[in-house]
Amino acid sequence: MRKILKNTAILALTAMFALPAMAQLSGTGYYRIKNAQRTSDYISLANDKFNFTTCISTACGGLSKAYTSAGQARAMECVGKYLETDIHLVDDPDIIVPGSVIYAQKRNTNVNNHEYNLVGQGTSLLTLTAGIYPGSIQLQFYNNYITISPASGSGASTQYTASIELKAQNLSIANLGTRYFVDNNGIFSINTSSSAQNAKWHIEPVTHFNVQPEVELNGKYYTTLKVAFAFTLSGQVEKAYAITANNGTLQYQEITGTIPAGTPVLLQCGSPNAADCQLIPTGAPIFTAPDNATTSSAPTADESSSYSGTNLLAGTYYCNTDGAMTFTTPSGTSSFNANHVTAAAGKYVIGLNAAGKLGFVPATGSNMPANKAWLTSAGLFPTLATPTIMPAGGNYDAAQTVTITAEEGVTIYYTTDGSEPSIASAVYTEPITVGEGNTTIKAIAVKSGLYNNSDVASAQYVIELPVTTFKGDVNGDGKITISDVSALIDYLLGNDVNPFIEANADVDGNETISIRDVSSLIDLLLNEQ
Repeated sequence: MRKILKNTAILALTAMFALPAMAQLSGTGYYRIKNAQRTSDYISLANDKFNFTTCISTACGGLSKAYTSAGQARAMECVGKYLETDIHLVDDPDIIVPGSVIYAQKRNTNVNNHEYNLVGQGTSLLTLTAGIYPGSIQLQFYNNYITISPASGSGASTQYTASIELKAQNLSIANLGTRYFVDNNGIFSINTSSSAQNAKWHIEPVTHFNVQPEVELNGKYYTTLKVAFAFTLSGQVEKAYAITANNGTLQYQEITGTIPAGTPVLLQCGSPNAADCQLIPTGAPIFTAPDNATTSSAPTADESSSYSGTNLLAGTYYCNTDGAMTFTTPSGTSSFNANHVTAAAGKYVIGLNAAGKLGFVPATGSNMPANKAWLTSAGLFPTLATPTIMPAGGNYDAAQTVTITAEEGVTIYYTTDGSEPSIASAVYTEPITVGEGNTTIKAIAVKSGLYNNSDVASAQYVIELPVTTFKGDVNGDGKITISDVSALIDYLLGNDVNPFIEANADVDGNETISIRDVSSLIDLLLNEQ
């Protein structure tokens, strides 16, 4: 009977992790588990707060109550509440929920052995089921593996059942039986039967994991991430960065090759679409090693990083906000706060500030998202120096040749219509000629990567060219022709002449317009010919 209680606890813990472990059985590796009945439901580990002592001592009422069916029922109710809190079924066809990526570690190489340890989000099935229940008779929990067995179909269409045998370790008490993992209308649960379709699962090997970019700068897209497994970049994920210093202006270093397990990183992507931004899990993930001598509480996740360089980024694997769980006890009801959250206060996440500069800005909301990274102080990435426009803007009486200069290694984008420049504007390659009129030139400096654009440089040019006049151009058309002779004669005869420039009509320059000017104008025409 004591075994029963122990089994219940084990079942609870095991069930919690066992579910995520349903990998397609091709040996140790990364997998995801999808329900065969509700095919939009994927198993995702959302918490690691399972406590088997609560199920035995509080819910069941202690070992003495394990002999009764009522005590067993209460313990199983408590187990179910924990599982609903710790394992979520998520609609995640694009593989963007890290908790749905499970590392199934086969117990041995025997082809006839289908027992697995399930590893995810910094902990494992064997870790959570390890420990000692303290009582007059101590129950020891360890070496509880999940069995994954094909139920129907073949190849990629194979449907599996996942089960755990409820037994106590090192106790000569009969086993309580086997429990199967089921999808109870979108809620993870356990059952004594595997016959229903909701107890069947498809197991999908994980070849890559997608990330969803959050913020854009100059055609590049950025997000942060922390996962328990090492990974390499693929698809449109171009670079991964660690933040090495923050003095208001962030300093950073690219991490090349394989990103170590558990390392919070800033990712740069070439596409805003999650399906294009892929990471490839590799190696075994970080997780807390089982400890058979633990107390009644299960160990929490190992959230350390195997990255050896300087990195100011921090992060967490979990953000379960389901709240307190309530369950039946011999004396009525009891509750246990199973939340695993990190407060948003005092944390800074990737984003744009009010001026549109990329950096880490104050987090909003009450809790930090799962699998995201943050800083503990605000900071912006380097801002490029503002370009210099020469000559300075102003009023000029001649056309100007304008040059724009900036620091080495940048691209200058500019406009000449007064609009704000962007990477869609013209690229500056040679001096700009500004002619008569009112022209405003604006320019910015842009550099690929984690550099904020410069502030906008601006210069306004007002060009007023002096009127060019010359004697003999009586009608002001810019030429000396027979029309000017006709206009001058009309003027002398008293006829209205329009247009008529009187100063130009004084061809001989004696400050009097007379027939002599007609003669001088004719001489001009004859000499030009």
